Amino acid sequence: MNSTLATFLVGFFARFGRKAVSLPLILATLLTVSACQTTMKTGPDATVEEAPVTESTTSAETEQSEQDAFEALEAEGETEQEPFADLQNQPLIIGDYKTKVGVLLPLSGRHQEVGQALMNAAQLALFDLAGEKFELVVRDTAGTPDGARRAMEGVLQENVDLVIGPLFATSVSAITPLARAAGVSVLSFSNDQAVAGNGVYVLGLTPEEQIRRVIDYAASQGVRRVAVFAPDDDYGRRVVSALQIQSYGSGVELAKLNFFNPNDPDLNDEVKAIASYDQRHQALISHRAQLRAKGDAASLKALRRLNGRDTLNPPGYDAIIVPTGGKQLLTIAPLMNYYDIDPTQVKYIGTALWNNPKLGREPALVGSWYASPSPDHWDGFSSRYHTLYGKEPPRLVTLAYDSVALAAVVARQAESQSIKTNYSQQVLTNPQGFSGLDGVFRLHPDGRSERGLAVLTLKRDLIEVVDPAPASFAPLVN
Repeated sequence: MNSTLATFLVGFFARFGRKAVSLPLILATLLTVSACQTTMKTGPDATVEEAPVTESTTSAETEQSEQDAFEALEAEGETEQEPFADLQNQPLIIGDYKTKVGVLLPLSGRHQEVGQALMNAAQLALFDLAGEKFELVVRDTAGTPDGARRAMEGVLQENVDLVIGPLFATSVSAITPLARAAGVSVLSFSNDQAVAGNGVYVLGLTPEEQIRRVIDYAASQGVRRVAVFAPDDDYGRRVVSALQIQSYGSGVELAKLNFFNPNDPDLNDEVKAIASYDQRHQALISHRAQLRAKGDAASLKALRRLNGRDTLNPPGYDAIIVPTGGKQLLTIAPLMNYYDIDPTQVKYIGTALWNNPKLGREPALVGSWYASPSPDHWDGFSSRYHTLYGKEPPRLVTLAYDSVALAAVVARQAESQSIKTNYSQQVLTNPQGFSGLDGVFRLHPDGRSERGLAVLTLKRDLIEVVDPAPASFAPLVN
């Protein structure tokens, strides 16, 4: 490894997957090695400010289908290969060439607060990792497809090498024809796999990969029959479809499925139905009658043991998946417990929408499982963000940090070799993957992202890891 910072960056992160090194320490080391003098270009449509912003209003209820994510920075696998091999054949840079990366965010309109939070995280990555010839070209999408299209036209006029964003699937669809016509790759923040492919990548955390991870873990713990109580929307249906696919290889059976209206504030009848409460309650009444009719000492003793019970048997499954979060989850969970879905007998399972330690204040959710990015680096990053901007960051801002970090490291490596930065499919879909704030991930040629997730459990005001995320990926099997 030579002494240039670019080579240091690649070598350092190539070993990151095998070493227990905290990302805040890595960033501090990088800043000690070299202070990055970088520029950020904002067009007339951009409204980027460096001042602290108000906390994002994005919640699990309003942003659940475009949730958080990760990526960034080179990680070495079992088989040695040159991760930047595609850069070697590029022509030498002539003159003052700069790498330009377009960033499309909702910096105005309904979602401007989350857009600004993503921009803040992008700035942190810029100052942490970018070289002198790396530039962000920021445009405001206003959170709409039309705004995204105009923003994309703006960054393409600047001859950007890569586009990061936009946030929503509808906006990604709006810019896709422009990106493909220009031959520019897109690292979008959406988690909708329907918009991926042909140079467009979705970095958002998908419900499909969460279900695969948590169900594999549940199966290893003896869970065999699972119920799903899902919102009747795209997110809920994607969870059900993922479970149905996963059940083939995991040995886990979908025992019961009920949907509910996510806009209905009263879900009492729906929870009672998924609990099979009426049937189980009637079974208890019948069983008590039989015991009383027998009247012998053993029957009377068994009858006394039933005092205080509302149902006779468990609901017929080992675990129940509830893919919703926030206030809706806090309405559903105590109702499930009330209708005798006993969390000591039936494991409650969620998605990353449960990634809030305050949910552990609901007793029924204590001990539940869900899959999410590893929290190893989040606390340090969140504290740093709060210090700089005066607010707690929404969890999805790691999308912006890791995307810019990946782009910056690729550009820095190219700069060290005096070649033009190349965000080709070969570079972006390196099978060894990358490692960032949220752990390891890799991109596939079809635009999907694959992540190394941890399985977490809720405690009171606390989240604990019950099964750690992998530090690297197994080799791809063709």
